[in-house]
Amino acid sequence: MRTIPVILNPAAGRGLAGERVEEVQRAFAALGLRAEILRTEGPGQATELACALCGQGAEVVVAAGGDGTVNEVAQALVGTKTALAVLPLGSGNDFARALGLPMALEKAVEVLARGRKRRVDVGEANGRYYLNALGMGIDGQIAHHYRRHRFLRGELGYLLATAFEVLRFRPFGVEVRAGAERFCGELLAVAAMNGPWAGGGFCLAPQARPDDGLLDLALLGHYPRLVRLAVLPKTRDGSYLRLARARLLRTARASVRAERPLFVHLDGELLPERVATLEVELLPGALVVWA
Repeated sequence: MRTIPVILNPAAGRGLAGERVEEVQRAFAALGLRAEILRTEGPGQATELACALCGQGAEVVVAAGGDGTVNEVAQALVGTKTALAVLPLGSGNDFARALGLPMALEKAVEVLARGRKRRVDVGEANGRYYLNALGMGIDGQIAHHYRRHRFLRGELGYLLATAFEVLRFRPFGVEVRAGAERFCGELLAVAAMNGPWAGGGFCLAPQARPDDGLLDLALLGHYPRLVRLAVLPKTRDGSYLRLARARLLRTARASVRAERPLFVHLDGELLPERVATLEVELLPGALVVWA
């Protein structure tokens, strides 16, 4: 029986992932596989475990959790021959969606058993990798709010955190350079997208693909607070990009200079401190995934 290492974050999905260990093992066994479950106990441990497995020559490492867990595992696998596989057990699972993976556990394990390797692009910002989405400004503030309040769960919780920040967030002055393009003005958000979705299904970059060699850089301009409530639903299907104060730039590299330090998230994981300067770059085909 083939054994596959599974790095499982029991805190993913607001603590529900830890209750699904036996379900994961049964799904593997049904396909003639054995899941070697490696539970994480705190932030950063998924990277350490993945690094050790990669050093041992593992062909594939499974990240079982949400986008944050996948992000941690990927930190160790970028630029190596070890493939990343994903079991979507988190609240958002936006990268799994970008890969076209099914959300049902049994179906996701079937992909692991019968899938194939492919290469995807990886974003890098201020020395850290990300696979799907970077958000600076209101996006980062929402991620901060969501993490602070443990009663918020899943897509509904993210929507509540979003509505709260929509009414209180102050716009910021910024200079954005992306290739030959330059933007100066007031924004609510900068999102550098490698996949279409963020925050559990907000479609910020409808045309983004994780293997097209470009980032979709979405800029959302300043709106009065009450008007923002009308703009918010348009981020669900990407139609906000048709608004006069929204822009989309496609680029492999961008620099952002904001007038004040802001929260920044990478795949939902916050940078340790607020920053005013970002250097973002796309690394084409830098990660092998199993999908």
